[in-house]
Amino acid sequence: MSGNILDEPLHKFIHKNVVMLDGNETIEKAARTMRDEQIGSILVSEKGEAVGIVTERDILYKVVAGGKDSSKLKLKDIMSKPLISIDSNAKVKEAIALMAKEGIRRLVVKEGKKVVGVISQRAVVGDLHKADVSIAEIDMPKGVSCPYCGSNFDNKNDLSKHIDRMHIGAGLLEGDVRQF
Repeated sequence: MSGNILDEPLHKFIHKNVVMLDGNETIEKAARTMRDEQIGSILVSEKGEAVGIVTERDILYKVVAGGKDSSKLKLKDIMSKPLISIDSNAKVKEAIALMAKEGIRRLVVKEGKKVVGVISQRAVVGDLHKADVSIAEIDMPKGVSCPYCGSNFDNKNDLSKHIDRMHIGAGLLEGDVRQF
């Protein structure tokens, strides 16, 4: 792998264990499937085509915290749609930018029309903090902007502290980046 992870193609980071369930399946079945497959999301299908996604966070927030019955509620009732995807040859920085723009944490990765995997912020950020990535590589036109949440900073040092504190620390892995 080259020293610049932001320019690496996504196909090096995708989770290829993609599970798709029909939108009429129960949340309970999806949660058991995620546990058994050790995955954090399920693609939701209609007529065999992926149309949405349900994540562990969706189940926790929309079902458990909402006091809803997971044995009766269907995947189609809580799925996020439309499904946002990116080509497997896209660069890591393109995926980060798309996730930030859309306010999401996972992208479906495709080769043509075929789903080949899922990329998560956690997978990318987990590797970013190990890589030698220069803050200059993620500068935006208006001062210095955070590539994860879009917050603007006066200088690279402030941006670096923000990323360390909010995204690589507890923020990105535990909270909604849109609130920072």
